Amino acid sequence: MASSSGGAAATAAAAAARPGAQLAQTPDGLTLGEDFPYVCEVCLGPNPYVRMLKMPNSRECKISGRPYTAFRWKPGSEARYKETIVAAEVCLMDMEYNLPVAVRDQLTGAGKGGERGVGGEWLVAAASVQMPGSDVNKEFYWENQRQSLAAGTLQGYQELNAGGGAASVGANFEKLAALSRNNSHTPYYDRNLPKLCSFWARQTCNRVANGSCPYRPCCGVFRFPELASTQPELLSTLVRKLHAEGALGCMRDTSDEMEEIREALRDSQRGSRNEAIRNRYHGTEGDKLAAKYLDKAQSMAALTPPEDQGVVALWVGGLTADITQQDLRDAFYAYGEIAAVRMKPERRCALIEYTLRKSAEEAATALHRRLAIKGARLKLWWAKSQQAADNADARKYVSQAYGAPVPPPGEVAAFGAAGGASLYPSMNPSAMGARPDAR
Repeated sequence: MASSSGGAAATAAAAAARPGAQLAQTPDGLTLGEDFPYVCEVCLGPNPYVRMLKMPNSRECKISGRPYTAFRWKPGSEARYKETIVAAEVCLMDMEYNLPVAVRDQLTGAGKGGERGVGGEWLVAAASVQMPGSDVNKEFYWENQRQSLAAGTLQGYQELNAGGGAASVGANFEKLAALSRNNSHTPYYDRNLPKLCSFWARQTCNRVANGSCPYRPCCGVFRFPELASTQPELLSTLVRKLHAEGALGCMRDTSDEMEEIREALRDSQRGSRNEAIRNRYHGTEGDKLAAKYLDKAQSMAALTPPEDQGVVALWVGGLTADITQQDLRDAFYAYGEIAAVRMKPERRCALIEYTLRKSAEEAATALHRRLAIKGARLKLWWAKSQQAADNADARKYVSQAYGAPVPPPGEVAAFGAAGGASLYPSMNPSAMGARPDAR
């Protein structure tokens, strides 16, 4: 299974060049899994000088059952201590896109036909993967995984099902890049927060009164990712109450509202942690995070062309300072003749205008959610029609000139409390040539 170092470096470089991909790099002179853990920047925290405790062969892997070198560190001043829970050769997350392996393999079609790839994680009709049964076969399998890791062909950028004609991991990287958790400008450090105080949720914490409890919210950290995505209303209510009454006051609150919040927090903590780890590895239905991203991938809407056939321009947003007009032409010229490229550096956007509507539609279909120039992920949308742009400019002019609220389209705006003649949005001098003070 092991490949040459040159081949591994080439495949890693090719994977790193794909839009949305970010491969973790092991510091020079260190061996992955033995001297340094395979973790992302979020788990390491914002401190570049994090101190780490190395514990050789001190833990048993939750998946393989083999002893491994564990690492323990604190990713920040307000964070809890974190520790590696599986061996380095066990993939729980794809390190290119920071997504569950079930999402990666489902979108790329890895593992079809009843075969396993080198990484060993894929989804087969939402059923558990058949693993080696005997101790000898398990040892052989995981030793091959370890050799693949050492050769640089394990963590997502290898060719799955080599020789079987299956596509590589990057064959469908467009959706992976769109879903990638690496797209965020700021790392999601809420993953490192102190654990939730289960005694506080049951109204029995004795340490919250003297401030000695190290868990949330007793320690003063009022962030709850457990409620952020599923119950934002309860989260807003809880944070507001915590700031007003404190952790002790909220724990003693017996109202129905607080009881509902506590029940939601208790529900988020139920279940076996070890079972959740196995679900993540095998890609079974119990992996709620993978199911969430797969549902999001299925619901990704295509870029719908506007009804106005006169619109032949595309809007590109998120431009960086080093992206030039020629870079945009190089990215869009393959779909048809470009009439003009209008750069708007102050707004970090540009308009790509084609001569034919068909060319604009082909470019929108091909580049939506997958446009990347010089490593920057760019947004793509249809430009507004000239009529819609003129109406928007006119309404903005009315509001700024006379301090009146912007009326809905088709309605008349008044001059203000002092009265006077009515002013129509079409009286914008830049749009219609009329003067609003000529009445």
